[in-house]
Amino acid sequence: MISDLPFQPELQISAIRLYQTEIPFQLSFNHATQQRAAVTGIVLQFTSACGRHGFGEVLPRAYVSGETDASVVAALRDEVLPALAGQCFASVGAILHYLDHFYQQHPALAPTASCVRTAVDLALLDLAGQCLQQPLMALLSGRLPEIGIAAIQKEALQYSGTYGLGDAALINRYQRAYQALDLQAFKLKVGIDLDAELALLYNLQQAHPQASWRVDANGAWSLTKARQAIPQFLALGVQCIEQPLAASDRAGYLALFADFGEAVPLMLDESFCRWSDLTYLLDAGFKPALNLRVSKCGGILSTLALATQARQHGLMYQLGAQVGESVILTRAGQLVATLLGDCRYHEGAFGDYLLCHDLQQPSLRFGAKGLLPTAELQTAPGLALQIDQALLNDCCRYCDSWYAGGRCG
Repeated sequence: MISDLPFQPELQISAIRLYQTEIPFQLSFNHATQQRAAVTGIVLQFTSACGRHGFGEVLPRAYVSGETDASVVAALRDEVLPALAGQCFASVGAILHYLDHFYQQHPALAPTASCVRTAVDLALLDLAGQCLQQPLMALLSGRLPEIGIAAIQKEALQYSGTYGLGDAALINRYQRAYQALDLQAFKLKVGIDLDAELALLYNLQQAHPQASWRVDANGAWSLTKARQAIPQFLALGVQCIEQPLAASDRAGYLALFADFGEAVPLMLDESFCRWSDLTYLLDAGFKPALNLRVSKCGGILSTLALATQARQHGLMYQLGAQVGESVILTRAGQLVATLLGDCRYHEGAFGDYLLCHDLQQPSLRFGAKGLLPTAELQTAPGLALQIDQALLNDCCRYCDSWYAGGRCG
């Protein structure tokens, strides 16, 4: 199997750099619980003894996985990276084994530290592909043998636009940009003013008459408010309701699925980072839809594993994204969605439509009708990244370094 390919010579992690980054937005982006004019994140760079580089990225959000930038940096700095500096891997299979047993390898980490695992997963898999000069698409296709080659040969993914909350001028700017691209699917952030949001949705539907619509409350509704809002959004043709209640409101979700679970997909986002988050709904006979975001789900391998479990239970899922992802997480999400081949919706890939600058130029972003080709993922090594080191350095707020003989920064 291609996953057993040996490295010749062994892949040694000779240097590691840990960056804490900040990138301003072109436009502010707001939803019911957050307002953002910039994105802060963490980028991990592994360098092999043969001089190749692999990159990982995470955007920790306390209200999603419970992690923060500070907690992820501390866990990587104190627990994970010192042990990885200088470590050797004989084959791709050895890397997959390490990642599959990540928390056993680092027992001081809580198994809820999903962003910590994501950063390492992306950087190490990208480095493996770079050292072998093989696409990760080929190295990982054996993880999902039931897909078949037809899904992997998909030429492009079609991404959605997102409307955040804001004043009319901001919404109009988004509308003009989306109309120019002729996007076919949208998500509207809601959860503050129901009447105003219903009116906004109606007006946006006139501006995008051929598009499909879904809404995301980001956990802002109470059960009473959700029961009031959902029928009115369904009357306007909304196809999916995302995160209607707070993540902790399990009793509310049981009641809401009993009310609407047959009428419309109810999608979990902040409520779902690992499979154990779903068992109370599955045990009650309900089938939640799932928002698979690579950053919160533990990386590429964990996200593929969660999708496999979802398939076995007949659950719908989409490729989600954290607001402000750079090319690194965009490529990781694109890889996951292409391997799966059956995500209902695709989110992200905004690149420098949203970011003042991406970490590679030209930026990776969807084009007309939301389409983003997959060709580079199928031919270029690793995650098909061409990170601009100067851009990465420019957006860095903090950096730490290790090398094979110990810490150097």
